[in-house]
Amino acid sequence: MFLKRLEIVGFKSFADRITIDFVPGITAVVGPNGSGKSNITDAVRWVLGEHSAKSLRGSKMEDVIFAGSDTRKALNFAEVTLVLDNEDEFLPLEYNEISVTRRVTRSGESEFFINKQPCRLRDIVELFMDSGLGREAFSMIGQGRVEEILNSKPEDRRSIFEEAAGVLKYKTRKKKAEARLAETEENLNRVNDILHELEHQVEPLKIQASIAKDYLQKKEDLEKVEVACIVYEIEELHKRWEKLSSELDSHKKDEMARSAEIQKKEARLAELRDRLTALDESISDLQNVLLAASEELEKLEGQKKVLIERKKNAAQNESQLRQNIIELTERLQSLQNEKELLKQETENCKEEALALKQSLADKQKQLNELADDVDERIDSLKTDYIDHLNNQASIKNELQYIEQQWQQYEARQQRLTKENEKYLSSRTEFENERKNLENELKRIELELNQHIHSFQTEKRTLEAQKQKYAKLESNLYQAYKILQQAKTRKEMLETMEEEYAGFFQGVKEVLKAKNSVLHGIEGAVAELIEVPKELEKAIETALGSATQHIVTVDERSAREAIGFLKKHHYGRATFLPLNIIKGKSISNDLIALLRSDSRFVGIAAELIRCEDKYRDIISNLLGNVVITTDLKAANDLAKKLGYRLRMVTLDGDVVNPGGSMTGGAVKQKNASILSRKNELESLKQEIEIMEQKTMEAEKKVKELKSEIQSREAHLEEMRKDGEKLRLQQQEWKAKWRENEMAFENLNEKLAVYDLEKSEYEREKQALTERKESLLRSLENTESALKKINAELERLTEQKYHEKESKEKLQSEISDLKALLAVKNEQLNARKKELQRVETEIEAASNKQKQLENDLNDLQSEMVNSEDGEVQVEAAAKQKSQDKEETARLISLRREERFKLQQIIEDEELELKELKRIHKGLVEVVQDEEVKINRLDVELENRLSVLNQEYKLTFEAAKEHYPLTIPIEEARKQLKLIKLAIEELGTVNLGAIDEYKRISERYSFLLEQKNDLQEAKETLYRVISEMDEEMARRFEETFTAVRKQFGSVFSQLFGGGRAELKLTDPEHMLTTGIEIIAQPPGKKLQNLGLLSGGERALTAIALLFSILKVRPVPFCIMDEVEAALDEANVYRFSRYLKQFSEETQFIVITHRKGTMEEADVLYGVTMQESGVSKLVSVRLEETKELLKV
Repeated sequence: MFLKRLEIVGFKSFADRITIDFVPGITAVVGPNGSGKSNITDAVRWVLGEHSAKSLRGSKMEDVIFAGSDTRKALNFAEVTLVLDNEDEFLPLEYNEISVTRRVTRSGESEFFINKQPCRLRDIVELFMDSGLGREAFSMIGQGRVEEILNSKPEDRRSIFEEAAGVLKYKTRKKKAEARLAETEENLNRVNDILHELEHQVEPLKIQASIAKDYLQKKEDLEKVEVACIVYEIEELHKRWEKLSSELDSHKKDEMARSAEIQKKEARLAELRDRLTALDESISDLQNVLLAASEELEKLEGQKKVLIERKKNAAQNESQLRQNIIELTERLQSLQNEKELLKQETENCKEEALALKQSLADKQKQLNELADDVDERIDSLKTDYIDHLNNQASIKNELQYIEQQWQQYEARQQRLTKENEKYLSSRTEFENERKNLENELKRIELELNQHIHSFQTEKRTLEAQKQKYAKLESNLYQAYKILQQAKTRKEMLETMEEEYAGFFQGVKEVLKAKNSVLHGIEGAVAELIEVPKELEKAIETALGSATQHIVTVDERSAREAIGFLKKHHYGRATFLPLNIIKGKSISNDLIALLRSDSRFVGIAAELIRCEDKYRDIISNLLGNVVITTDLKAANDLAKKLGYRLRMVTLDGDVVNPGGSMTGGAVKQKNASILSRKNELESLKQEIEIMEQKTMEAEKKVKELKSEIQSREAHLEEMRKDGEKLRLQQQEWKAKWRENEMAFENLNEKLAVYDLEKSEYEREKQALTERKESLLRSLENTESALKKINAELERLTEQKYHEKESKEKLQSEISDLKALLAVKNEQLNARKKELQRVETEIEAASNKQKQLENDLNDLQSEMVNSEDGEVQVEAAAKQKSQDKEETARLISLRREERFKLQQIIEDEELELKELKRIHKGLVEVVQDEEVKINRLDVELENRLSVLNQEYKLTFEAAKEHYPLTIPIEEARKQLKLIKLAIEELGTVNLGAIDEYKRISERYSFLLEQKNDLQEAKETLYRVISEMDEEMARRFEETFTAVRKQFGSVFSQLFGGGRAELKLTDPEHMLTTGIEIIAQPPGKKLQNLGLLSGGERALTAIALLFSILKVRPVPFCIMDEVEAALDEANVYRFSRYLKQFSEETQFIVITHRKGTMEEADVLYGVTMQESGVSKLVSVRLEETKELLKV
């Protein structure tokens, strides 16, 4: 691998795009100070992931963008592309050439690309991590870096060795692991806090849930009793309701009979009261009649007196009225005569005026005909003549235009016909080509569809395999987890066994001291026996504390152990010397009796395994202990044997000699001493099986992964083939679309031709019709012109002869107008006079009629006055008789009313008594209705309780909740249940679900805690493994570099010696590195006392040593030899040339010796202020030219 090319645009002083081509060997970049040479190094570091603007000699990242100069504007972006040759696959990408691009804009946005594909900065950093090519790698030696290596602290100096050792990725992973560890510990603390809170909630909730369950049970009991009671009460209430309903019906009938009788009485009473009222009204009317007769009699007397007085004045008024009437009659006659005369005069005036008007109109008409008519006619004819002339000219022009249009249409028709023939020929060719294209396109589409179907099938198969792989991988990881848990459990049990966990303190200390301090100790009983798993609980119960008794060889060993315990205050222990303890046994008769029962399991001492030498000890402890299946069997067998032996069940319950019993549940947090050994053996076997299965699963996963990879490669090939087919399809489709568009274009042109042809025919027909119409119009116009010309000549001659007659007529018309005005004035005067006379006649007639009426009235009044006096006298007499008759009738009516009033009072008393009786009945009915309503309400309430509280109908309640005890006892029981519910107090029914939820959450969090604890331990182990790996790699790299450093130092200095030392060899992860150098001819001394050139050459020697140990594809050096003299520059350049066979070097230098060894020389200049330019020289070609 080597660096092929660097492309820069807009980066720092490189305003224009430049491309630097690198070759294997040495490429030197030269130029004056400030020309921008180091910007090339910065560009490489920047594109490789440098994110510190300070490291790039700026304050912010936007400073790397060209900021402008005196002659150029600032750019808005900077972009650098680094192209690497990767044929040796040095970088883990399947490309022969890799390009890395980085772009930044003024807005601060950055973009990253690998092979022109967008990526993240992290991807670029990880790509070059531990390759020696990173932004801070030892292959990038910038200005001051050499001095920095020597001046830095020993601890800081180790970073370059870590890069060479390839431990940066481990450090990164370690940081991530530590972050995950911190997160895990935080989660663990959070879970512990939550568990602590939940522990305080669980117990109270448990109590509340228990109370709630008790409450629900009592509610259920309450429901049974209460529903039964309600059913009973409903039935009782219904019986009472039926009884009251029958009584109510009877009382309602009585009430209705009384009510009918009352209505009859009230009707009779109302009739009598109506008669009484009628009598009262009759009496009142008669009294009014009596009063009216009295008043009328008085009035008649007054009229009689008035008539006598008026008779005296009537004669005098009659003579005066007659005289006035005669005078008015004479006046009317005079006015009528005058009116007739005026009418005659008015008619005469009208006739004379009409005759004058007629004569005036005739004369005016003659005058108009003589003058205006002839002039207007001549003017009109002249206008028409001009219009016809204009029309004639217009018609001729239009005929000429139509002729031109006709010629143009003919030429256009010929041109379109030729084009149409050409289009028809082309359309046939396109149709043939289109058919060929469609056939080819169908073939490719069919092939493409088949390929897509195959691709989809293959893809589905691959997806299925990937799912299978993911599932197998998940199962494998789960298996790893379970295996790890089993191993952890095994290690824990082994540790407990080694530490004698579970043993008493004294026993534990004696067992630890055996075979060292103490001798003759065989071990604890629990260690010396093997118990089947199903018997563990029974044997453990049977042995009790004897499981921790210590078996010794003899009494002396036991005494020494007891002395050991006393001496160190370790506690107490029980010892069983082998030479003293004797076994116990059960007689054969008892054994035979026991074996006859199928529930007998066996004698405890015979059911466990141990070495023969311990058999007496075991018989002593368990020889008289019988194991049975359950407690009932133990009781029965103990009874058969007379309670002489100890009976132990498989569940650990005990029947002691004498009959006492021990049992119950034991809260056991950890595994017992006996079960621990069995569990350990079982775990070992399980782990072996699990490891074998895990290996098989790993093999399957690897095989499936390999198959998936091959399928993916095949799928990629299919995809590429499909893309080729799709490209072919698109090409043929493009050709087909071109043909289609050309074909449509031809059709459109042909359609346009058809339209134009039909339009042409229509226009041609229209032109012909228009031409014929214009010719007819032209003929008519010429005929009209001739007629108008003749009429004008005639009217002109007539105008000359009528001029004299016109003046005579005008004089006559003036005279007639004067006479007409006089007549009109006379007519108006006659009309006004006639109107005045008619008004006076009307007023006189009205007054005459009034006087005649007054005379008639007076005469009539005089005649009537005499007759009226007689009539008034007769009427007064009649009224006096009527008054007496009326007074008699009033007296009779008053007697009749008194009798009727007595009858009404009797009827009212009877009605009152009837109403009192009826009211009593109504109150009884109302009371019974209230009672029935109450019963209805009570029934409804109870039915509502059944429906709303228990969701039951009466029939269902009666069927499912029968009353099995007397009602009084049931009510007493109901009261007791309600009291019990009240005593429970406030019940939290949600506590049941809440307790369940909290319990589940508590259990879940416990599992989470265990998982987090396991994850924490795993992370600690991973970090420890990474520390070990980093330490190992660092140590190996340091050893190799130290070995090379001495020889490289001697070669560069021409002698002397140098070495590297660790400041803290015991701690490889934190140790610093000391550099000890002794140039030739000098004493061993501190680096600070070396000259600048010696220090620089020492640092270069260190860098070359690292490059020897960890070769890199290319190395960039920025003026590293600046402090060297010519001799050292020569040695440096020669060594560099030697190294260039393995490593590509890009050197920024001012030194001639370095330039001479370069294969390619690039010059950086700044001819334009602030803008760097690049020139290049290939030195090999230059040397060949010099030789020629």
